[in-house]
Amino acid sequence: MEVERVLRMNDRTGKTSYANNSRLARAVIAKAKPVLEENIKEVYAGNMFPECLKVADLGCSSGPNTLIVVSQMLDAIATTCTLLNRRPPAL
Repeated sequence: MEVERVLRMNDRTGKTSYANNSRLARAVIAKAKPVLEENIKEVYAGNMFPECLKVADLGCSSGPNTLIVVSQMLDAIATTCTLLNRRPPAL
């Protein structure tokens, strides 16, 4: 069996495509959002004031879920820094 055939996602079209079957992933992302926000608050509320944060999205999503987590992370960092009157890190 060809490696490309085994290690790829379903095509973007059709009833078995990721884009048409990503509701579960989106639901999990939504449930994890408060945990993500709380962890970011803990980092900044404590004695850690990161000057730089490196964020990587290692997922293989396509469609609307592609960068949701990264976007939520950036929003949470910006909001937390504003609330705590701290300078946001370089990203």
